[in-house]
Amino acid sequence: MKKAKKALLGTALAGALVVSAGFGTYSWFTDVKTANSEIDNGTLTLGMDTQLFTHEKFAPSQVLVSDFKKIENTGSLDQILRASYTHSVDKASAKKYKVAYLAIKYAERPDETVLKGMATEYEKGFKKGVDNPVMPSGKSKQAVGYEVEGGLVSADEASAMKMQAANQEKTFKFGKDGFWKLKDNQNIEIMFFVKLLDSAGNEYQGAQYNGEFKVEAKQTDEGADFGPAANTDVSPTTAE
Repeated sequence: MKKAKKALLGTALAGALVVSAGFGTYSWFTDVKTANSEIDNGTLTLGMDTQLFTHEKFAPSQVLVSDFKKIENTGSLDQILRASYTHSVDKASAKKYKVAYLAIKYAERPDETVLKGMATEYEKGFKKGVDNPVMPSGKSKQAVGYEVEGGLVSADEASAMKMQAANQEKTFKFGKDGFWKLKDNQNIEIMFFVKLLDSAGNEYQGAQYNGEFKVEAKQTDEGADFGPAANTDVSPTTAE
């Protein structure tokens, strides 16, 4: 009997050990959440026709007028522009060339007749020595849906005398105000007017004039702007 009791006791202890060993295997309620993220970077791209103008047999008193050239925000980010116009003459100084520009900024392109009308009026004024663009009679930029800026690139012969030697190129910079900031749906169209002054002498015969219009774009976030344009020579007139 003692042996039987010992066997039963051993069996009972074994059962107790089994219960004890299984105590820590029970599950608790749990839950898991996962959050995913994606970031699509914006794009900052600029589109512009690279051919400004070409002409042959240019002579004193003549005026060359370029077509409107579109500066297009082709990206998805707002951008600030830094534009410059550099000109030089291979055989003489560029001081005898008078240059002006007319620029229009818009989200929706104005009617072609409006653009041609402003260009025609500006050309007439330029030939007569008037250097400011003409807005449609009495209309504000809010009413017409676009902004106009223009003025002389090389202000006058006296200021151009800063160029002491022939062949020395001169750069004029644009970008004094908010006109040269483009939202992602805006464009600027710009045209140039070039005149060889009547006082140009024989040293300009057979000479070649070279003009380069350069535009750089940068994002407009704080700290990323170009900042105030240094040595800005252009004094634009913005039509209100």
